[in-house]
Amino acid sequence: MREHMSHQERRELWRERIAAFYDSGQSASQFCAEHGLKPHQFWYWLRRLRNETEPGMHDTTFVSVVTTSSPSDVSRSPLILRIGSVEIDVRPGYDASTLAELIRLVMRVC
Repeated sequence: MREHMSHQERRELWRERIAAFYDSGQSASQFCAEHGLKPHQFWYWLRRLRNETEPGMHDTTFVSVVTTSSPSDVSRSPLILRIGSVEIDVRPGYDASTLAELIRLVMRVC
């Protein structure tokens, strides 16, 4: 790696590193150790890039939910998650960790 990188080059390098981290499935500490990264730099860039690319992600809003079916009907019905233009049908018995990873991926792409 060059000693003196432009701000844009450094930003792009960290974008690639953060994308590789998400794709790796590793914890942040494992990823940093494997790639020779300083954890404090990793967290700095993760927050910085997330804040730049997802400005609305930090706004919290509450919505009202009204149920229209009985509990027995709900247990057999899929849950439909909409993220941007993507719809995800979540059926009973889903794997929560797989769903969480899928949501992170879709949010990054949308």
